[in-house]
Amino acid sequence: MEWILANGVKEFGLSCLPTDHMKELARQREENGQCITGLINGTIVGVGGIDLLWPGVGEVWLMVSYEIDKRPFSSFEVIKDGLQKLIDDNKLWRCQAWCRKGFAKAHTLFRHLGFEVEGMAKKYLPDGADAILYSKVL
Repeated sequence: MEWILANGVKEFGLSCLPTDHMKELARQREENGQCITGLINGTIVGVGGIDLLWPGVGEVWLMVSYEIDKRPFSSFEVIKDGLQKLIDDNKLWRCQAWCRKGFAKAHTLFRHLGFEVEGMAKKYLPDGADAILYSKVL
């Protein structure tokens, strides 16, 4: 997570120096066992996980690096397999994910992963951008 933040998040080319707060969030996510780093030939293509909301329900988060463009099909397989592992490990019957409106590639990814649109939240994101809610009911 720190590496992706420092080297550029694919979403709109955002990058930042990891602050102490971000480092702590990354550490917590690594330690809670709900985080997976996607690697292809030793290269990080993304990091993601599921925050458990309550038993059976989780919220998916995903950050992808620019490396994903070099291997789109392999990256998709890594993401799909990692998500399925977390779903199985946690016995989830519902996953949901928020996606920034206008981030077309992420919307395509969620649809390919079997998620469906449930609605939109206006001014939901920290910068005031709208977000689309996706869900996958198993």
